[in-house]
Amino acid sequence: MRPTILIADDHKMFAEGLASLLEDDFELVGIVSDGKALIEEATRLSPEVIVVDISMPVINGLDAIRQLKQTGSSAKVLFLTMHSDARLLSEAFRCGAVGYVLKQSAGEDLIFAIREVIAGRRYITPTI
Repeated sequence: MRPTILIADDHKMFAEGLASLLEDDFELVGIVSDGKALIEEATRLSPEVIVVDISMPVINGLDAIRQLKQTGSSAKVLFLTMHSDARLLSEAFRCGAVGYVLKQSAGEDLIFAIREVIAGRRYITPTI
């Protein structure tokens, strides 16, 4: 059985491109565009991995993951973001992330990062 993935990004075209990049290796269970929907769908679908952006409307990605983790979610969280700021990276891991990839990375880097977090390892984009 393929690992299940939930994507959370407020840029629809980007999220759809991401879905097509991942669909050969993983089972995509949903795409959401804000943090509130992320909390609702992650609770309902129980994905193995959540790929989430930091900057999203309603509830940002950091706060959404913080709330999800407080409810006991076991999903492995990988932030996919344009923010290369070390403070945001640290905050992401404090919120419960196990991976952090920059949007400027190659698609195969994201697939590698997802496999790493599924295997129980942390992943941080080498350019940070």
